[in-house]
Amino acid sequence: MMLLLHRILLAGFFFLLCFTIGFSQISNPEGSLQHSSSDDIWAKTLEGSHYNEFWNYQFYLNDDLNVHITFSVANFGSLKSPVSGVQVSIDGMDNTIYQLSREYSINHLVQDKENYMFRLRQERDVWFEGKLPNEQRVRIHTSKDGVHYDIDLKIFNILKGYKWGDGKFQIGSEEVGIITHIPYAEAGGYVEVNGNRKQVTGSVYMDHTYQHQTTTRLVDSGFRFVHHQDFKNWDLLYLLLPDDSNDKKAIGYRLHSVNGDVTLHGVENIERMTKSSVFGENVARILDINLNGSESIRITRMEDSEKFSVLSELNRFARRAARTFLGGEIIHFRGEGVLTETGQRPNQGYYNFFIVN
Repeated sequence: MMLLLHRILLAGFFFLLCFTIGFSQISNPEGSLQHSSSDDIWAKTLEGSHYNEFWNYQFYLNDDLNVHITFSVANFGSLKSPVSGVQVSIDGMDNTIYQLSREYSINHLVQDKENYMFRLRQERDVWFEGKLPNEQRVRIHTSKDGVHYDIDLKIFNILKGYKWGDGKFQIGSEEVGIITHIPYAEAGGYVEVNGNRKQVTGSVYMDHTYQHQTTTRLVDSGFRFVHHQDFKNWDLLYLLLPDDSNDKKAIGYRLHSVNGDVTLHGVENIERMTKSSVFGENVARILDINLNGSESIRITRMEDSEKFSVLSELNRFARRAARTFLGGEIIHFRGEGVLTETGQRPNQGYYNFFIVN
């Protein structure tokens, strides 16, 4: 009897140890910074029973016009059938923020690897195409809720993309992929809403994240910051704070180019987070972030532009059901911010934070 009890206690301790180790492991990749390949653009998770994958474009254009376009594929298990989708935000057009979301059955997704086209549905103009770093083009032509969108943006003079090691970060037993496909490029074309067309030029940033799990089950919040000065001078930060992370340990990295010299610093943890209310939510106002190599930086939210959530389009009951199943709702916040570090000039740029609420 005592031997049996001992075995039960030992097994329980071993299970607890494995559980703790498995879910407390939070780590950045090993290896060095390297250029991403043109084929890294393709979806990597479509065979899984659960997945989230995002291609996040951020266009910073003339006349303070900002356009965010995020393509996605997602499988939420038993909640609904797998889908592809797009989220569009246009800030600065007619003193109005336009927000659009579309989704289609994953069966309609076209990945034309010969022509480097990613299209959500064959007969729909919702796609991006082009072999990186040679060229790319993003096309959105659709209507919703009485608003007509016509966006055609060409991307050129593209800097080569980057990934850290194999691009895979660890949160517990799950891997999260992060690739910076476009750290800096030029963009031009037009943005049209309800017949009001504006010719635009500017710069663009794009990253690609993926995981075989729903984001709401893994992450508490995420933080992007983009500073674009020119081809040789830019500053990028992307980090994810895992749910229930001890000491706010995080994954992610900072890519920093000064006169064309690009450096990588991994994110260690968020040393201090000061929050304030924005659009009715409590969101980080100041982030003090420790990087590897004893570096530290501060990200400060300066001016808030918009709040965005896909679930906001659902009715109250459908939204509640979705949040219950997913374990939360991802709410994005965008606006202007600044990155500061000791002994350096502040870098003015744009923030894109999200929280799992």
